[in-house]
Amino acid sequence: MEKYFLAYDIGGTDIKYAVLNRHGHLIEKHKVATPSTGTEIVEQLVEIKQSLENNYPFEGAAFSVPGMVAPVEGFLQTGGAIADFYGFPFREVLGAKLQMPVEVENDVNCVALAEKWLGKAKNCQNFLCVTIGTGVGGAVYANDQLVRGHANMAGEFGYMLTNACHNSQNQPTTLSFTGSIREGLRRQYIQRKQTLSIEDISGKDIYSFAEKGDEIAKQVIECFYKNIAVGLYNLIFILNPEKIIIGGAISTRQEIYASIKNHIQRLIDSEGSIRGHQVDSLVNIESAQFGNDAGLIGAVYHFLNMTKSRTDSTEKPEYEKTN
Repeated sequence: MEKYFLAYDIGGTDIKYAVLNRHGHLIEKHKVATPSTGTEIVEQLVEIKQSLENNYPFEGAAFSVPGMVAPVEGFLQTGGAIADFYGFPFREVLGAKLQMPVEVENDVNCVALAEKWLGKAKNCQNFLCVTIGTGVGGAVYANDQLVRGHANMAGEFGYMLTNACHNSQNQPTTLSFTGSIREGLRRQYIQRKQTLSIEDISGKDIYSFAEKGDEIAKQVIECFYKNIAVGLYNLIFILNPEKIIIGGAISTRQEIYASIKNHIQRLIDSEGSIRGHQVDSLVNIESAQFGNDAGLIGAVYHFLNMTKSRTDSTEKPEYEKTN
């Protein structure tokens, strides 16, 4: 009898969940609003499992979560927007609650794993994933292995400083501030309009305004692209990836890629020692293949490899091997 995986992708707004087989194919998927407390989230996860377990023989539960994750221990050092997940023994608690094996991985690492397993990075040994949403997240694949860093902090691109100066509040300017949907797009728009609340407007609204001729919306969007380009420029020359794969809802807007590459090209042309190089000859910048399903697919791939690793503790997960 074929067994299945119950995959969860926990975000600050929604919990996406799905049933997948061991080949990464989605059998069914759903989402619910994320409860406000950690206790309520755990209760919701259990309810989801109970609603599905009579129809599927589950091999285990695979989780994609925000924050810094120690994957072997399944311990969350940080939990992104979920305050109760800071310093949380996730694998231990959820394993007991769900009564089945549990594996957990950082959400952007899961995007990278999905792309490596079945997506656009299948034959790529050096690539980055950058997710653009409420904040900016990242994942690094170098020499055909997922890079975690000594404290599982590798890929936290959102903390990158993108301006050498401090702003008027004497706070450093990071990529999550200048290149995220919430801060780099929505907040910049309402600050120029001075009539709206950030909660009253979405990134999609700003694009709609621009399409209708709103000049402020057009300017904010172009500045947003410029800020993203600064971050990607740094990553191109620090890590020299073959590909940069962009995730998040905005990644489906195909017009963003030409604009971002144009701004990167201007930065290259302004630097004498590298002037003459073309963006497309240095790196491919493209959208993630799996959209909102990437976290679910990558979580299952992580589960499969961690299971293999635990079976033979001397052997690293497949995606952490070098050739």
